[in-house]
Amino acid sequence: MTKTLVQHLMASAQFLRLTTQLPVAIYTNPQSASPRLLPWLGDIIHTRQQWQQPLPKRLPYTYRMFQALNTFIQSLMASDCSAWLDRDATVFDWSCLGIFTGSRSGEHAQTVAKRGHIACVPNSWAAPTEWKGTPLAFIAADFTFYDAHMRLAKLSILLDATAQAPAFIHVRFRFDKSSTNFTIRKYKAGKGFLCPVCAALSILRRAHLLQVPPLHPVGVFRTHPSGVFTYLQSSDVLTVIRKSVDLAYPDPTHYYRIHRAAVVAHSNPVTAAVALYANGRPIPDIAFRLRWKPESVEHYIRECSQLVDDLTIATVQGAYCI
Repeated sequence: MTKTLVQHLMASAQFLRLTTQLPVAIYTNPQSASPRLLPWLGDIIHTRQQWQQPLPKRLPYTYRMFQALNTFIQSLMASDCSAWLDRDATVFDWSCLGIFTGSRSGEHAQTVAKRGHIACVPNSWAAPTEWKGTPLAFIAADFTFYDAHMRLAKLSILLDATAQAPAFIHVRFRFDKSSTNFTIRKYKAGKGFLCPVCAALSILRRAHLLQVPPLHPVGVFRTHPSGVFTYLQSSDVLTVIRKSVDLAYPDPTHYYRIHRAAVVAHSNPVTAAVALYANGRPIPDIAFRLRWKPESVEHYIRECSQLVDDLTIATVQGAYCI
């Protein structure tokens, strides 16, 4: 992008000034209110700006996509109930939770670590001492459940598959892209299969059954019938979510099939923002709920080429707590 190129030029000029002690400049008059790049640099940047190709607009997830993926998973579980431990069901749970939390991929999947490894908080002086070396992605302690009377529900009891699902969940976002870490957002149980409480509970039960060590990411799925697991990757989310497009829209001429490449892992926060906006929520309210800046909400809404359907709007709006 043009702004990135200018930032690189500025950094290069600063480096050359430090190493050569020469008055290296990229602006004709850097002291002016709106400095202009030197002509031989400005022409290149201007041409780049005029002819750069815009990034493709992201498509939000639809209710029909979730419905089709849920039906597919239920059919797998009808013949093998342990299919719930595999990748398709894992991605479904995290994507379902993500349309309420607005989570980016790095909060539940590994975006930079290689397969089988996890991205961790760096061992830096700037990082809180008690969190150095811990995962960036969600861990079990980031989820707290409450019953209908707002009494704390013990996770050890909830991990039993026969236990009744709680009414509320509080999610802690330890390391966010926003300026505030360790924020808490609250959600209540929804109706049907799109429920943030049920999705989170399914995630934790899966991690418990696969014997994920304490303080390890709970975004995992089984890779072998013996119970060997690996950590969810962004590529896994992309593969499964595009499979849901094919399942939901078998007609190759459908809009979502034609623009299948615009359905990405990062469509989760797009879905959350667009659904809340379509339901009449003001942008500052959406920014608070999703832990973003207002301008970020406006960016997602502008770049989204299609609104979500009414069922998604109602589902997302109904599960938020004030």
